[in-house]
Amino acid sequence: MRKNTKRVDIIIVIVLILIAAAIVLAVLPPKNDQQTHDTVSADTDGNGTITYKDYIGKRVGIITGSSFEQPTLEYLPDSEYLYYDTLSDIILALNQGKIDCFICDEPVLRMAHIEHPDIGYLSEVLRTDNYSFAFRKNDERADRIMEQFNEMLSDFAADGTLEKMKDKWFAKGSEANKVDLSGFDGTNGKLNIVTVSTNVPFSMIADGELTGYSIELVSEFCRRYGYDCSFDQTSVSSSLAGISTGIYDMLASCATVTEERKESMNFSDPIYIGGITLAVRSSDITPDNSTGAVEDRPFSYYAENKKIGAITGGLYEIMIRERYPDAEILQYNNQPDMAVALGAGVIDAFTCPESSAKDFMKADPSLTYLKEVFMEIPYGFAFERSADKEYLRDQMNEFLRKLHGDGTYDELVSKWFGDDESVKTVDLTGLTGENGSIRYITAPTMQPFSYISNGTNAGFEVELVARFCREYGYSLNIDNGEFASLIPGITSGMYDIASGTIMITAERAESVNFSDVYYTANAVAVVRKENTDTETAPGFFDSIAESFEKNFIREERWKLILDGIGTTCLITVLSTVFGSLLAFLICMFRRTGSRLANAVSNIYVKLLQGTPMVVLLMILYYVILGKSGLEAVWVAIIGFTLNFGAYASEIMRSGIESIDGGQREAALALGYSENQAFFRFIFPQAAVRFLPVYRGEIVSLLKSTSIVGYIAIQDLTKMSDIIRSRTYEAFFPLIATAIIYFILAWIISLILKFILKKVSPGRKRG
Repeated sequence: MRKNTKRVDIIIVIVLILIAAAIVLAVLPPKNDQQTHDTVSADTDGNGTITYKDYIGKRVGIITGSSFEQPTLEYLPDSEYLYYDTLSDIILALNQGKIDCFICDEPVLRMAHIEHPDIGYLSEVLRTDNYSFAFRKNDERADRIMEQFNEMLSDFAADGTLEKMKDKWFAKGSEANKVDLSGFDGTNGKLNIVTVSTNVPFSMIADGELTGYSIELVSEFCRRYGYDCSFDQTSVSSSLAGISTGIYDMLASCATVTEERKESMNFSDPIYIGGITLAVRSSDITPDNSTGAVEDRPFSYYAENKKIGAITGGLYEIMIRERYPDAEILQYNNQPDMAVALGAGVIDAFTCPESSAKDFMKADPSLTYLKEVFMEIPYGFAFERSADKEYLRDQMNEFLRKLHGDGTYDELVSKWFGDDESVKTVDLTGLTGENGSIRYITAPTMQPFSYISNGTNAGFEVELVARFCREYGYSLNIDNGEFASLIPGITSGMYDIASGTIMITAERAESVNFSDVYYTANAVAVVRKENTDTETAPGFFDSIAESFEKNFIREERWKLILDGIGTTCLITVLSTVFGSLLAFLICMFRRTGSRLANAVSNIYVKLLQGTPMVVLLMILYYVILGKSGLEAVWVAIIGFTLNFGAYASEIMRSGIESIDGGQREAALALGYSENQAFFRFIFPQAAVRFLPVYRGEIVSLLKSTSIVGYIAIQDLTKMSDIIRSRTYEAFFPLIATAIIYFILAWIISLILKFILKKVSPGRKRG
């Protein structure tokens, strides 16, 4: 007995040591890993200027099938040549030091440098080239199409349209431009068009859409001459082969016109006249570029082989994966969680709107953000894609135009993106509701767009919606949910309006209707500062007191915790009561002896046990009960009742079956009926046996309620998230949440122990 006691003591000591170590690691400052870049030394001429001759004899990249192979061999002889299929592959190879340079078109490299500042290019032009569209040779239809295209180019050059398009696409930030690929009537047939979507800015993928200078020319051409069109995207070599063999009618990218290519295909008049030059690493041109200030570093410094945070369901992840395929991406539910992870050293960077980055810096001086703009983001309000909700979208667009016209919009921008926190409140009064009620869902962790302040919703987006409702006579019901639940909430018909920095994309527009853009944000990368000054850092106990005041006392945030506890307890208690009744009914259903009853019960139990609780909640909330108007709390109660009933019925069945059959026979022999025998003798004995396991299932139910934030319920865990979204601290909110769950579970255990004693008075204490 003493040996067992010693073992228990040793285990307890080990657990306490691990907990203490975890707390120490949590409060220690993160380790700043220094990433070093190997730079290629290059000889220079007498003036100190690097030329292409300095790269002769080094590792040189060539895009397979491109027109750059011949000039590469000509200008960089006696070198080691490595071949790559796409521009993105060769840029990545250069950035990683696998090659030292490659030859490419100057406008393409200019745009590549904007997206990848680590990639530079020489100012000397090696050769001037014409870039054109390619068509099949010896084909009457192709000849007619090329003549029409040349006619359009001539007209565009005469009226200045061509120059305007060049100014639009060959400027910084052109990847945010869109091409209208609609309105093609197809009266003169359909064109099969091939393009190379990595030739920025001629043809590229932005926000999941095909876009670029060449694509806009195709769009204008098809609309002008009555063609419909379809696009295939492939490599340079495959696109040229596709034109030569007649698979495609047109190659729309930036094909370089060469004498050799003219033998197998026809070329249009030039769409652009440019030159080729040498792409090199920026560090070759500007020594020690990698040791500059943190804010001046390119995002690629953090994206290559490091850990980047991204919001689940957001589009930043897609863009990061496209631009930096070697980056390791960790997903989080909201921006504050990423800020905490960054401060703790779990991740190295994350992207967010610049206005949010400034708020993170205010809350945590150890964070900063890069000057480089990762991308421009158009935000819009989301509405259900149905005819009966289009009027709501049109009213919002009308309202936004009015705000811009009378200057109110600029005032709101100054208010919410300024430094005066005292004015940042939303007036939710005067919402009369004579024209109905608006159900609005938002992600309240996106400061300054949408967040919780002093226990109420605040933010730029929230005020826009409140003013809209006041203008058009609506009342307003606000629900707070995770970002990933915003679009499903609209598509299911559960809500009328959704916002939470939702980026407008073509893919999302297939599911929801978007309002006009209400704000265009610059996305930047938030990173840790290096060598942060800690001389004025407060002491340990002062830090604890300051953190406690910030998380619980300031803005009376303890009230959020109380509200969350109430919601969690309500869902737990009602789900337990209803679930227990359901479990008992299932047991009684099985006792009928019917094969059908057993089959139905088994299917129900297996189905519910095999479905993750979060998936069940989402199905109920967004699919089955999406348009019922039922409040989210009751949807959660229904979901947990169904789930608890399935598990509890198995627990009850096991307890009932453990009672010896002689108990029933003895009761029947004494003259008791079947039901009397069950309820007076069998079930009370079974309850004594299954109640300990049943108690554990209720505790498990309590802890499982932490996922209800996915369906816009502000439970205890969600309130903790909201507090962290304002303070950007993890320790106190999470520790407090864990302690509260422990106390609630302990209370449940005490209650069930009391019940167990009542049903089994003869049991000894303990």
